[in-house]
Amino acid sequence: MSNSPELPPPLFTLDLATVCDAERQGCGEFFAGKSNKTPERYMMIRNYMVEAWQTTQPQYLTKIRARAGLKNCGDVNAIGRIHTFLEHARIINHGADKSKRKPAVSSNNRRRPLQSASESEDEEETKFSAPTSGNGGRRRRVRDEQGNWVFEDEYYGGHVISHDVVERHADDADYSYAESEEEDGHRPANKRRRKHTNGLLSHTSEFRLVPCHSFAVESQPFGVEISAAALALMDLHAHLMYTEVIGLLGGFYDAKAGVVRVDVAFPCNSTSTTTECEMDPASEVDARRVFALQGRHVVGWFHSHPTFDAMPSVRDIHNQHAYQTLCRRAADSVEPFVGAIVSPPGAHTSVYGVSDISVFYVVPGSGENTPYHLPFAVTGRDVVPEDAVDQMALLIERHAGMEQRVDLARRFRRSEPMTVLEKLVISLRSHWADDVFQLWDDAVAMRLRPLLQRHYCISGSGSGSKSASITHHDSSSEDDD
Repeated sequence: MSNSPELPPPLFTLDLATVCDAERQGCGEFFAGKSNKTPERYMMIRNYMVEAWQTTQPQYLTKIRARAGLKNCGDVNAIGRIHTFLEHARIINHGADKSKRKPAVSSNNRRRPLQSASESEDEEETKFSAPTSGNGGRRRRVRDEQGNWVFEDEYYGGHVISHDVVERHADDADYSYAESEEEDGHRPANKRRRKHTNGLLSHTSEFRLVPCHSFAVESQPFGVEISAAALALMDLHAHLMYTEVIGLLGGFYDAKAGVVRVDVAFPCNSTSTTTECEMDPASEVDARRVFALQGRHVVGWFHSHPTFDAMPSVRDIHNQHAYQTLCRRAADSVEPFVGAIVSPPGAHTSVYGVSDISVFYVVPGSGENTPYHLPFAVTGRDVVPEDAVDQMALLIERHAGMEQRVDLARRFRRSEPMTVLEKLVISLRSHWADDVFQLWDDAVAMRLRPLLQRHYCISGSGSGSKSASITHHDSSSEDDD
């Protein structure tokens, strides 16, 4: 173990002869009475990894090296989870020299999306070969998420995989535009009408996605501020279910400053599918009561788009307009109510693994309402509220028994080692400032990750639930860690 004063200490004191409460909570699958996953087996795997780290430090101990001598100690997914737990607890790889790791670039210099050291594997651990580049090189073909053959170098060039179990990409949505948006009978090149007729969204105009306009600075009705804790809770909620989720946003409208301040998010119960979501009325009443007790008001709503872009549908626009009308102020006719959309797959231009969260507002027009994008500032990024992690843990447990919960053990992208769980960790981390990364990572390692692994890593735990059976896998997408 490194004694460098700049490094934070381990989360608990390790005794190779015993198991502490933090380990029982963090690796609960070995303490649940399973015949193939016993406390003794956990200790054997843990001790082997600790000893391997002691012999290899300061070189980074990868999962594949850590399990080299554990051939008959259980499935590689469970062994990999112990490695991840020990690393987050700073028992192994504490102060490791990451420069001695193999670069995440193949011999032909094909670039791959950057991942943090704790969430990526050495190049030797990936099970696919990169396509050769340059003139005369042989280009390898792979199947995309629709099952079509495409060139691998084009497929990995910023393409976003569908997040949902339904094998459908955002392009299946009908992105047609209203005729009023055309000028002189010509549609701009970046506003082509999608002519898909077989997609699940294009069968009705209610689910047509409508790109948002941008306000001129002087015409924006108000500013928007959203706390990091609210964004993180919305982001987590959107990752937990294959179906759409929904909730309300609490805060207040600062009329003097002209700003809607969103302090908290309240995930609501719903009846939903992958393309639509209805809020449970009792859950909405609960949210309003909680906000009132906290001295807050309902200032917005949020929902997720599990498989497509963070743009409002026609139905979303109608709902937003109805909410705004109810919240209209008599004094100045301002409608301080916002809509937020969370898209777990992320935007093509966003940081790899980070969800796309957009906020929109509806400006009533002649004949139809027009959605506008509302830029927002993030507040409270430098402090992790005491109850933020508690609320996230409760949300995880609340959805743990639901049939349509997401299998976080599957890969975020095919033929890449990162799972949806690792992608979720990256996305949640992005909401906080650098100064509190360590505090946040500790909370994830000790509270959130164990719960997510226990209840949502379905294919990795051998669970026979429906969620595991309907998740699409092929030979190129099975986990090896």
